[in-house]
Amino acid sequence: MAVVQQLSVVIGPRPPASRAEREAAAYIHNQIRALDSQWDLINQPFRSIDGFRYRLAPLALVAGLNLLLGLNKNRQTQIITGATSVGLSMMSRDAFLARPAVWEHWLPRGESQNVIVRIPPRGKIERRVVFMAHLDSGIHRITTDPRIVRQLPRTLGGITLMALIGGVLTMLSGKNQRWRALRTLLAGSALGGAALAIMDEMGPDVNGAIGNASGVATLLGLATALHQHPLQSTEVVLAFTGSATAISTGADVFAAEYAKGWCNALWVVVANVGVGELCWLTRHGISPYAHYHPHPDAVQIMERVADARPDLGMMGKEMVIIDEISILRDRDLRAVGLMAYDRATGLIPHWRQNSDTIHAVDPATIERAAQACWTTAQIMDQAAQGHFTWPPAK
Repeated sequence: MAVVQQLSVVIGPRPPASRAEREAAAYIHNQIRALDSQWDLINQPFRSIDGFRYRLAPLALVAGLNLLLGLNKNRQTQIITGATSVGLSMMSRDAFLARPAVWEHWLPRGESQNVIVRIPPRGKIERRVVFMAHLDSGIHRITTDPRIVRQLPRTLGGITLMALIGGVLTMLSGKNQRWRALRTLLAGSALGGAALAIMDEMGPDVNGAIGNASGVATLLGLATALHQHPLQSTEVVLAFTGSATAISTGADVFAAEYAKGWCNALWVVVANVGVGELCWLTRHGISPYAHYHPHPDAVQIMERVADARPDLGMMGKEMVIIDEISILRDRDLRAVGLMAYDRATGLIPHWRQNSDTIHAVDPATIERAAQACWTTAQIMDQAAQGHFTWPPAK
């Protein structure tokens, strides 16, 4: 709880590429260095845009205007605007999978960073497990209000389908202007999605006690345990990433450098573990047309953890969220997410809400998350004793 207080109260909101986020990175660096000065501690600086607003709103706005233009009777205009809308639907799908947009290369960027620590085992390194938790906090969003978050796949998440269907119908409409009413409705819906996306980006910064000071606290607790009780032959890497709530930039930079050499590692993303019941995510995404899944090998480890520690109450669960797992799975890494959910609603508690403060945190949940990570590391270390093979044979 001292870590949660330092990050969410003393430092406060930590927007991507902000001074507060850099203060959080410096705090983590000092905590790790004080714990063990012999560990390999790496600062990985990079530059990132400061939010998600550069993705959905522009795509939805252009898609809506393009579909309106396609209502023109000119056949050439219909074909061009229809094809453009189909292209926009593909780009919006990429946006929901945390993939960068083409125009982001020309956007202003601020300084951000990852803090990476490699914790060696007592003996020779035979396998590796990577735990990730992001340093930054997001903004308060209308669309993630607990009363309406279930509609997210049908509102912002539906932009991909609107652009796709609208584009195809526009190309097939011909001079007779078939399906004009439906095409007009789809154009209006896309413009409405753009307006919603713009309003969604106007909220204040949140303190991020649950998302994701809780994840950082979990990994620092794990670091303390590993300092006292090193593993036998498994290296543990703790990666505290920046700009996750923008476009998962930190995870992208981190994976770009280490994914090839660590392709056989287990990757576990720890986030939103400040209150609720623990779960590993079986499906991620806020759009029904752009979702992603953990690696089956990683899920097998989580199932072993659940069997070994039934007192933790872990289970697999689908979740409405965009997170860093998408970046890792794009590189076919053995990645899985560890989060917490509200038992009554099945949702992530206080996700991107003003209520995400230290007062909403349940210390027992963070303790269970730390125990889950510790058990995961121990189980991975058991592969050397012949309990199972890692990575599993194809």
